[in-house]
Amino acid sequence: MRATPVRAIEAEARAQGFAAFGVCAPDAAALAGARLRAWVADGAHGEMAWMEERLDWRADPAALWPEARSVIMLAEPYPPQADPMAALTTPDRAAISVYAQ
Repeated sequence: MRATPVRAIEAEARAQGFAAFGVCAPDAAALAGARLRAWVADGAHGEMAWMEERLDWRADPAALWPEARSVIMLAEPYPPQADPMAALTTPDRAAISVYAQ
């Protein structure tokens, strides 16, 4: 059986170490754009000004690439090098969130 292009891309993504892989149509998450706009309007993006500056692109992938027929999504784990809970045993030192390390 021949591999489809999606399966070939997934195999390469897994070979490169990505933990998750997915493909969908650019309009697959119809509510995502509205939810993102509400999230930014609520100020949840904090100091990430680029979220607001590029909101139209992020809320609607077709606005960025009208010719796109698929969106490829990848996830990469970023486990900490040490147990993050160990930081809680030293209350005189700041605990930095894992994603920010």
